[in-house]
Amino acid sequence: MVKALVLAIAALASGCGAIGFDVSQSVPEQQVPGSPLGGLLPSFLPQPFPITIDIKQETAKRSTGPATSANLKQVEFEMTPHGQSSSTFDFVDEIHIFVAPSAAGSSLPMVEIANLKPVPKGQTKIDLAIVPGIDLLPYINAGASISATASGHQPAQTVTYDGTVVVTVHI
Repeated sequence: MVKALVLAIAALASGCGAIGFDVSQSVPEQQVPGSPLGGLLPSFLPQPFPITIDIKQETAKRSTGPATSANLKQVEFEMTPHGQSSSTFDFVDEIHIFVAPSAAGSSLPMVEIANLKPVPKGQTKIDLAIVPGIDLLPYINAGASISATASGHQPAQTVTYDGTVVVTVHI
């Protein structure tokens, strides 16, 4: 009786997107060239990178129903050992992360999905604030990429960092 009730509640909840799971994707290692003159920051993510999360495969792995939506849960960046051991994100004043369709002619607009302003000083790892209410499912299904804009200055020495993007898929 209790098992049947739990299954019935789970089935009802799954129809309204109440059940979800997280999927993460690594951000490829990025490099920001250093300059002793500290000129303007040329770029934070030099090349947009594709979102490679396969929603259909992820739901099949979990034997769940089809996804109804997907929302960004976390974007974090961390200095890598390839850079200087004392490298921090002090060279960045603010960061804005965007998602856009990869295919030309798509009707999906480029939208901001995360930001950090101001970037706290002295940090080797940063978590960005998520812009609420953005459904990534249409972007992921259509093929999408993530890009960034940032303000700041070039670090004195070249730095490298990587990161993680976590998406919550709702069933």
